[in-house]
Amino acid sequence: MAENDNNPPKKEATRLKLKLSDEVAKGVYANVTLVHNNENEFVFDFVYAEPQRPQGQVVSRVLTNPKTAKRLLGGLQEMIRRYEERFGEIPTPGSEQPQGRYH
Repeated sequence: MAENDNNPPKKEATRLKLKLSDEVAKGVYANVTLVHNNENEFVFDFVYAEPQRPQGQVVSRVLTNPKTAKRLLGGLQEMIRRYEERFGEIPTPGSEQPQGRYH
């Protein structure tokens, strides 16, 4: 039986196999995220800032390209939508910003 040109065969999704070292699998906690960008890349600095202390520690830095950053944004929006659908709206503080210099 010949394939119908109006219904091309479906491509199977490629599965990406990931390796995760024990150290990375432990994860790190961050309560502040700083985002910087230029024309070619986005830089995400994940920071742990202790309450009542005027300093923080960058615990992880992730660099990526604009297309991946935009896909990350879409994925986060979808995950937040699902979370709030299940658990209720996540309250967000007004304009609470950490004080200090971050460079």
